[in-house]
Amino acid sequence: MNKAGSSGGGPGYSHKDWPKHFPPIPRNQFQKSGHQSVYELKETKTSRVARIDTPGCTVTSLVYWIDGKNLHFFADEPDMPEYSYDGRKYGGTMVFDPVSYDMNKARAKLVNGVLWITVPKIQRVNAKAVTIEKMLNVKITGDDMV
Repeated sequence: MNKAGSSGGGPGYSHKDWPKHFPPIPRNQFQKSGHQSVYELKETKTSRVARIDTPGCTVTSLVYWIDGKNLHFFADEPDMPEYSYDGRKYGGTMVFDPVSYDMNKARAKLVNGVLWITVPKIQRVNAKAVTIEKMLNVKITGDDMV
């Protein structure tokens, strides 16, 4: 099993090391390869990058804004009344250290159901992974657990 949360360069946990205060790691039983986690965070030399799975969400549904050190985001999957299906709603807040990260240059984009959030580091500061994760308001059932 891959590490949940990262693939090198940032925080990552195996299932046995997953912190007890974090929500359980959902599992997609149809996924054949790649990360099993619904999101991952990476620290690069120049920025902090988050990848968040938002399957079915459209580019036009993405809303994000920056409020001081907070980056808020929301995206909706469309409802499909012909299948009696209410689309999933995604949203959350990421909190960054404003001394280490340039919030004015933060960007979010939605590509093929994956939300990419990039927040550049302030180059004069030795930025560390200080992002506080407060994301993904998703309903998780017992069938989703690993």
